[in-house]
Amino acid sequence: MVVWALVGGPMLLGVSFMAAYSLGLAGLLAHGLSFTAWAAVLRDRVTWISLGFSLWVGAASLGASIVGALLVLALRPAAAMAGEAVGVTPWFLPIAVPPMVAGLTAVLWLGNAGELARWAYALGWIRRPAEFPSPLYSRDGLGIIVTQTALVLPFLVVLFGRLARLHRVGELVEAARTLGASPVGAWRRVGTPLVLRAAAPTLGVYFLALSGAFEIPLLVGASYPTMLSIRVVQLFGQFDLSTRPQAYAVALLYTLVVAACSAIVLRARPRAARSEGA
Repeated sequence: MVVWALVGGPMLLGVSFMAAYSLGLAGLLAHGLSFTAWAAVLRDRVTWISLGFSLWVGAASLGASIVGALLVLALRPAAAMAGEAVGVTPWFLPIAVPPMVAGLTAVLWLGNAGELARWAYALGWIRRPAEFPSPLYSRDGLGIIVTQTALVLPFLVVLFGRLARLHRVGELVEAARTLGASPVGAWRRVGTPLVLRAAAPTLGVYFLALSGAFEIPLLVGASYPTMLSIRVVQLFGQFDLSTRPQAYAVALLYTLVVAACSAIVLRARPRAARSEGA
C-alpha cells in the first residue's frame, strides 16, 4: 500500500493540478469553474492533427524497430538460441545515448549540410549539399522515425534475444525446421509470435513513450505538424497567458489517451494468459 501511495500519489497530484488549471480552478487565471479552455482545445483542428501525428510517429518508430530486431535474430538464430543477440555488448552502446544527443547526431549526419550530404557532394552524386534528400524536418515525420528507430532497435535486439532464450524459442524453431519448415518460415510462424507475445507489455510502454517524445521531435521534426508534446510547450510558452489552461488541457488529454491505452493492454493481458493456460 505504501509503495502504491509513493508511486501513484505524485502522479495523481499532477493530474489533479492539470485538471484544476484547465478548468479555471487553479493558477493565475483561476476565476471559477470554466470549460472555455477545453472547448477551445477540442474545437482546435491542430489538437487532433498533433494527436494523430504523435500516434503515427510512435507506431511507425516502434514498428520499424520491431521488424529490424526480428530480422537481426532471424539472420543469426544461433545467437538468439544462446541469448547473445549477435553479441550483446555492441547493442548496449546506442541504448546509453540520450535522446537529445541522438537528435543532434541526426542533424550532424542526415541534414542537408551534414556529413552524408558532404560525402555525396564529394563523390559527385549531388551538385550541392542542399540537394541531399534529408529525412529531417519532413512533414511525414520521417526524420523523427529514423532517429527514434536507431535508439529503440538495439534495445529490442537485446530484449528479444533474452526472451528467445528464456522461452527456448531457438529450440522450438529448430523443431519446426526438422518438421519441414524453412528457416524463414520457422521464425515467422513460431519464433516471431512467441517473442512478440512475451514482449507485448514492454512494447506497449515503448509505444506510449515514443508517441510522447519531446527532444527528438523538437530537434528534427517539422514546424507543422508537431507532436502533442511540442504542442503543449507551444501553448504554455506563449506570451498570452490565456493559452496556459489550454496547454494543461492538451497535456491532460494525452494523459487520458495513455490511461486508455494502458487499460486496454492490462485488460488484454489476462485474456492472453487465460488462453495460454487453456
